[in-house]
Amino acid sequence: MGTVKSCDTRIAELGAQTLAAARDAIVDWWETAWLADEAPGGRLRKECSAALPVGARAGTDEIFDGLAFRRLRRRQDQQVPEWLRRPDTSREPARA
Repeated sequence: MGTVKSCDTRIAELGAQTLAAARDAIVDWWETAWLADEAPGGRLRKECSAALPVGARAGTDEIFDGLAFRRLRRRQDQQVPEWLRRPDTSREPARA
C-alpha cells in the first residue's frame, strides 16, 4: 500500500521546489544589483545578518541557505502559507 501525502505536505514540497528553482536567479540578482557595489552590498549583508541566521560576512550561498531555513521555520512556527509561482504568461506572443 502506497503512502498518500497530505495536501499540506505536497504544498510545502512545492514551495521548497519553487524557491530552489529560483536560486540561481536570486543569487545572480543579489550579486548584480547589490553586491557589485560596496554601499548596497554592505546594506544587503547587514539586513541579511539581522533577518537571517547568517553572519555579517556571509556569502550568497550562505544567505540563500539562511533564506531557505527562514522559510521553513516560518512555515513551521507561524504557519505562513506557501507562495507558489504561477506561470508567467506575459511573455507569450499575442494571438490574432
